[in-house]
Amino acid sequence: MKIKRKLLPYISAVVIAIFVSILINICLVCDEKYPIVSMDWGYKLSINGSVFKNVEPFDIYKHLDRRLRYGDVVTISTTLPDLGELPFPALLFRSRYSALEVYVDGKMIYDFGHELVEKRHFIGKMYHFIPLPYDYAGKKITIKMIAGETDAFSSLVAPKIGNQPDLESRFITEHRMIITTGMFLIVFGISFTLITMFFMINVPDIRSFNVGALFCVNLGFWIMSYYNVLSPFIYTPYETQIEYLTLYMIVPFCYLLVYFAQNIEKKNFFITIAGISSSVVLVLYVLHFGFNIHLRETILVYHLTCVVGFFVISYFILRNVIKKDITASGKIQMFGLVAFAIAELIHLIIYVLDSSHIKNSYILSIITIDTGCLIFVMCQLANYMLFITESYAQRLEHASLSHLAYADGLTNLANRAKTDKVMKDLNEVTTDYCLISIDLNGLKLVNDDFGHPSGDRYIKDFAKVLTATFFDEGLCARIGGDEFMVIIEDAIGKDIDALIGRMNSALNVMNALYPEYHRSVATGYAFKHELPNATSHEVYLLADERMYEMKRKMHEELGIHNRL
Repeated sequence: MKIKRKLLPYISAVVIAIFVSILINICLVCDEKYPIVSMDWGYKLSINGSVFKNVEPFDIYKHLDRRLRYGDVVTISTTLPDLGELPFPALLFRSRYSALEVYVDGKMIYDFGHELVEKRHFIGKMYHFIPLPYDYAGKKITIKMIAGETDAFSSLVAPKIGNQPDLESRFITEHRMIITTGMFLIVFGISFTLITMFFMINVPDIRSFNVGALFCVNLGFWIMSYYNVLSPFIYTPYETQIEYLTLYMIVPFCYLLVYFAQNIEKKNFFITIAGISSSVVLVLYVLHFGFNIHLRETILVYHLTCVVGFFVISYFILRNVIKKDITASGKIQMFGLVAFAIAELIHLIIYVLDSSHIKNSYILSIITIDTGCLIFVMCQLANYMLFITESYAQRLEHASLSHLAYADGLTNLANRAKTDKVMKDLNEVTTDYCLISIDLNGLKLVNDDFGHPSGDRYIKDFAKVLTATFFDEGLCARIGGDEFMVIIEDAIGKDIDALIGRMNSALNVMNALYPEYHRSVATGYAFKHELPNATSHEVYLLADERMYEMKRKMHEELGIHNRL
């Protein structure tokens, strides 16, 4: 049972992640009505006036005698194919760190980023959906790029031509894995950040949950901006800035998660390394926003910081796992973090290979980083599920212990401790309440003649009758061997005599069905309004006195021995 309870959070997290992913994937698959062509055939290439023919977009680097510099002009041109009549003919093109001009037969149809380049502001990567004239077929298209920084690009993704709604549909379908993961990370992160904020003050251990949720939001925006899938939804030249801002925050988030999720022995050493790494990130931000040294130009420094962080974090995680000085929650979070870190390391290798112009690494890059992010978010989700199940189990245990502390072992009614607590609280109320004192008749005689098991059954039978009569009215309690009590906190308009009469009738029915011995009780009750300035204890003494008065009458009239 315990193993099943432990597996439940993991299974639930996987099921939820799979369900959400399938749902989003289904919604993001679109039909295409018109053909789409990737224009990867030979282009006429011009680099600062030098002309080359039959060049594929990916192979531009082969014709560069040096890295591109700020202001360099690269132009590619070719003939547009005939795809038939398209309602909204368009070109899909991804620019990289450069301004863009697009011409059809010498006429400019699109312009982007000139002001940013002229002011030497940062200009990043971006997908452009460029409308074409309706009579596009057979015309010459020229794409002119002005480098916005050093080494702006050395290869390009081949442009695609088709009907604009179809191009957008194809783009979303091809990137649905990234969109699904990014949306899942963002929605999950924001939701659980808001949830955990309510518990942070009272539950210090939940800080790692909060860090993990914020980390998910950061990763969601990073993965979507890195692959430029925000472009169809939010047209902004600052998408790449979002990419680098969120990318550089990954290192501080990793250190924070490790710090809050597990015990750190060498805290001074860990905090020093984390502080230095985070300071490097801060310095890179200052260089970008204060001195216009673009984040991309300092990416090597960041990569070195990431590699150092990977080994430092791995050391502390491995140390605690070996020493078994880590909680179940910490294990889940660290597993997710390690999986993500390994994916990031592989992604870094792919990035270096991509810089060396090795084809087909783009899909591998998507699969690697997407898998790492999904494992991370599923571990965060599993951690929340574990927290919820453990909290629920603790609440049940607490409720069980509380019940044991305040319940009578034989009848399961409230015991004297519970009654004393409620009586104390009654001293603070202003409403009229009623206290009923009840005493079983003949319990000692039943014990002596029929044995204690029969006496216990007598007590339990009466407890059932008492509960059935007064459960909806107030608190039923057993405060001694044969002594019972009912507390009705809101007694205004209550017919106590009728309730007691119903209880006695139920006892008479039980006597008729089970005539082994006779069951009866003596009762007495008192209201708060009878003793306006008295304590609840004094009101109870009045009720108890009236109960004894009834018992004496029963002794005199029926011959029942008092307190048998």
